[in-house]
Amino acid sequence: MDKALLKERELFSKRALANLSVETRKRVEPSSNEPPKKKSKPASGLPDVTSYKSMSSGSQFKFGVLARIVRHMRTRHQDGEVHPLSIDEILDETNQLNIGQRVKQWLISESLPNNPKISDVEGKYIFKPPLPVRDKKSLLKLLRQHDMKGLGGVMLDDIQESVPHYEKVMKGIKSMQDTGPKPLIPIRKKSKARKQRAAKISDNEHLAHVLKSYDEG
Repeated sequence: MDKALLKERELFSKRALANLSVETRKRVEPSSNEPPKKKSKPASGLPDVTSYKSMSSGSQFKFGVLARIVRHMRTRHQDGEVHPLSIDEILDETNQLNIGQRVKQWLISESLPNNPKISDVEGKYIFKPPLPVRDKKSLLKLLRQHDMKGLGGVMLDDIQESVPHYEKVMKGIKSMQDTGPKPLIPIRKKSKARKQRAAKISDNEHLAHVLKSYDEG
């Protein structure tokens, strides 16, 4: 083949590769100057950009509702209110009665039953604390078990989430530590003072070996 033709073919191949590279880059990163063109649904089944944005917004709303419920249920538990609530009672207490039936159904059938912070009790819901403790007695029992079994300490955040009236309970435990048995300090006992016998006063006692009693015959 003629050298000129070979050179022209090589240049054509380079231009084709360059155009392919630019086209690929444009598809991945569309130019900000041109409005995005509508694309058909990809074969992979992934949603297009518009659908994804709408789904993201809806998901944010749903998970915002769920987060508010979990926070409220945790606060109730920390305040000592440990009785379960129905979904309507929860939505009423969190001022979310207008969330819509679809979101409500999502809470009932999917999000609340599968949430690690919520327990389902016969169709009602209650906060599920990370530790099985309810008061000072059960907390001390748990701490002793961890100590005896060498399980290490317990996270303070978990205790705060689990124990109703946490501050009062921790204050009581601290006071127990302050007033509990303390190490004995050896006390040096004072030696008992010798009791001094009262000296019997006798006249001329120092001359007892010299004097002679006249009462003796």
